[in-house]
Amino acid sequence: MDDEAAVLDLFREALQDNGYIVDVAATEAEARELLGKWSYRFVVADWRLPDGDGTVIAGLAAAAGARAFVMSGYLQHMPAGTIDLRQTLMKPLRPSELLAVVRDCIGRRLMPGH
Repeated sequence: MDDEAAVLDLFREALQDNGYIVDVAATEAEARELLGKWSYRFVVADWRLPDGDGTVIAGLAAAAGARAFVMSGYLQHMPAGTIDLRQTLMKPLRPSELLAVVRDCIGRRLMPGH
């Protein structure tokens, strides 16, 4: 879990440094709680979560109006029909690649003073 936490921190920092407001959840339960409280424009869920399935989170986010993606290094092992292949991200993924996808989906965010 330590290197996964480090990757989450890299993603969060890259997005925040580019003006995006970011929430991070390490589990399905945490993600469900955040989705119940807030409205999101873009959500990325890892397919294999410690307590569940990221496709469920992506589905909930999409149903609420977010652009939702599932990320995994094991996309070829996902059950057929689990998620639209256009809505996936292959790991390993660089922060710059994630940033490009976010910009393509929801545009560029600039913080005041930038």
